Amino acid sequence: MFYIEKSKKLSFADIKYYIDLFRVNYLPRLSRLDRYYKNDNAINYRIFEDETKPNNKIAHSFGDYIVKTNVSMLLGSPIVYSSEDDLKDYQNILDLADEQDINIDIATNCAKYGYAVQLLYLDDDNDINFYIIDNKQVILIYADDIMETLLYAIRFWTVKLTNFEEIEYIEVFSNDEIKLYKNGVLQETTNNLFSSIPIVVYSNNSDKIGDYENVIPLIDEYDLITSDTANENDYFNNCYLYLNTDSVLPEDIKAMKENRVLYGENLNPQFILKQSSNIDLENEKNRIVKDIHKLSFVPDLSDENFANNVSGVAMKYKLFGTLNNMLNKQRKFKKAINNRNKLIFDMMHTKSLEVPSYVDITFTTNLPENIVETAQMINMVRGLVSDETLVSLLPFVQEPKWEIEQANKNKAIPLNYDEE
Repeated sequence: MFYIEKSKKLSFADIKYYIDLFRVNYLPRLSRLDRYYKNDNAINYRIFEDETKPNNKIAHSFGDYIVKTNVSMLLGSPIVYSSEDDLKDYQNILDLADEQDINIDIATNCAKYGYAVQLLYLDDDNDINFYIIDNKQVILIYADDIMETLLYAIRFWTVKLTNFEEIEYIEVFSNDEIKLYKNGVLQETTNNLFSSIPIVVYSNNSDKIGDYENVIPLIDEYDLITSDTANENDYFNNCYLYLNTDSVLPEDIKAMKENRVLYGENLNPQFILKQSSNIDLENEKNRIVKDIHKLSFVPDLSDENFANNVSGVAMKYKLFGTLNNMLNKQRKFKKAINNRNKLIFDMMHTKSLEVPSYVDITFTTNLPENIVETAQMINMVRGLVSDETLVSLLPFVQEPKWEIEQANKNKAIPLNYDEE
């Protein structure tokens, strides 16, 4: 993230400067987070000076587990948009842009890197479309005032051709225009048809930290202990045979290994073993796993505490930290969606489509639900709360208003039974 004066215009020299600065100061962190998401952990690069020693490299994909668990909890149940106004045109735009699938990619990048960058553009049919920019290929430049308005987004990438030639592209987005450079030469300048810069930034949290970023040292320690445990097992499998005699020749040892028979006088064979500490290491590994789940606010669903007979209240107490983390994610996601909606609404107005005055954004945390308890609670408060609010509490209902209308229609239809 970079900050400049609001009135400053970027020259190509400025653009190259920020790209170089980004590659030095920000790209290493993003690349490291991407590697851990792909289970390319630090243990994979361990080297021993003695190459004859066992060197197991066992990496564990905690990064992938944490991201997918959080994303499924956040968006496993799709976001619901509701309003008293007609949302047909708005919903049609979201459907054509595969909004639900795009939201999963956005949440994944947020969990990996701490933030995600979405581009809005018009396709060949003049329809609004969405594109998720790789965090490692985009630079965000904000105004240095209290509003911190996004002024520029610089997207850069390299294309390798079959003849080993490389082409470097740079795309610069601003409020007014979009510039495309190819190998440092300006190719085209197009007008930005949106009301402001067509970039939406989603934050994972206030500090823009990834979900597993703070537990990477624990992941490294777990990888190290597991790999060293495997190394110890290799040492045991290749222990030394001690013979209390000097009459055994090398060819005798070779024959012993091939025939698996030991013969001779006064050999007194013994194996020299290294003292094992596997029990202590297993306890240490269990402690590290608990710390990883606790500090990343991701439950270990394989734990015995998550039994299928646990009540809904007890489950929420066990997931208290996780639920709070989900609420924070939802607030940040909702704020970004409101920014996205502003761009969409302005474009809808330009196209003379019906623009809603507001849109309510509802998240449903995707957790195991005790539907019996929920139904009992709904019956207890019926009459005190609106029917739409009560129906929205049911996890399998996505459109409460439509569901109530259908239920009322069913009540109005008389049931006729044929008498024999």
